[in-house]
Amino acid sequence: MAIPHMNQIHEMKSLQGCLEKKEKYYIIIWGAGDTARETLKYQSDTVEVLGFLDNNPDIKEFEGLRALEKNIVYNDEYDFIVICSRSHEEIYQQLLEMGVQSERILINPIHKAQIYFIYQSDFFARKWNALAKRRKIEIYISGISYHNDGIQDSVFAAQIGKEAFNLANRGQDIFYDYEIAKLLDREKLLKDTTHYIIGLCYYSFDYDLSRTGNGWEIIRYYPYITEAHNLISDDTFEAFVHDTKEYMEKNEIYYRLFDKNPMHVVSDEQGRKEAKMDFKKNNPLTVWENKVILKQFLSFLIDRAIKPIIVIMPAIEGYVKECPQTMKQRFYDSLEECTTGLDVQVLDYFGRYYTDASEYYHVSHFNRQGAEKFTKKLIQDIIW
Repeated sequence: MAIPHMNQIHEMKSLQGCLEKKEKYYIIIWGAGDTARETLKYQSDTVEVLGFLDNNPDIKEFEGLRALEKNIVYNDEYDFIVICSRSHEEIYQQLLEMGVQSERILINPIHKAQIYFIYQSDFFARKWNALAKRRKIEIYISGISYHNDGIQDSVFAAQIGKEAFNLANRGQDIFYDYEIAKLLDREKLLKDTTHYIIGLCYYSFDYDLSRTGNGWEIIRYYPYITEAHNLISDDTFEAFVHDTKEYMEKNEIYYRLFDKNPMHVVSDEQGRKEAKMDFKKNNPLTVWENKVILKQFLSFLIDRAIKPIIVIMPAIEGYVKECPQTMKQRFYDSLEECTTGLDVQVLDYFGRYYTDASEYYHVSHFNRQGAEKFTKKLIQDIIW
């Protein structure tokens, strides 16, 4: 199997090199709002925050940090200024005009109240490289983060002696689920496969990664899959990847400074908040396209004598109860349209499988203990 090197995308440059030479990094936060507040929760043990800057002179204290004079940008007391503001473009330009080197300016990659860390751009590459060391995969698992975290492929071998491999990814949509299956086929990696778990959720038909604010994340699949979907035209994809390098490298630095996984409060109240954000999607054009893709995906598998198994993951009760009945109905209407007449097993655990909140690290994501328990249940329910 030919596996391209991700060095084509990520060349280790001087910025990353400087991180490896220091044990402590001194940073300044620019911003005194929700984004800055959330950012501080993720700072690693190697980071010390000197204080904050803001264009509002009336803010003297923020989250226990003191307001700094702007002339601090001219000295060498700090390593990086991290912009945590919706006005990041204006602030970035302001800092450049003040004489701050661009290498010392980092921008929080999500400029809104809650930070969803954009997973490393080599996330898919690491899985693909791991797959290169495996042979005779009988079961593949695709899907979004719920399935990445919640289905443990190692349990299949332990329970029923079948080799499984999880290719689900955070933020992955139906389009890339199908593209990955086609990639497996091109590389002759489906010849031993008998079952293919397709992970969906109630908003899957409304979701297109390339149309989200994090659409640039599609380069995690490059150069394995050189499809830009709806982000840009495919003929400019190479240029897009090239232009994104510096931004990605700066994000790599950002994640190494802010890599702590804070303690999530897994509660029904938090579940309701998360659900309101997740279930507000309503994109008819995307629904239409995803139905076409899923129909093709299912036929692709069945034509190769691979049985599709659609799995909808569970969540804590507060999250489940906030899901609108209309979204669930739209999902099932679309799913029925895609599966009618086909031999497809559908296993929906959403609202049907409850377990203790201690088995979740997030309101809709299992921790390892919960994932192992759920995977055993899933194996029992699959019609082999």
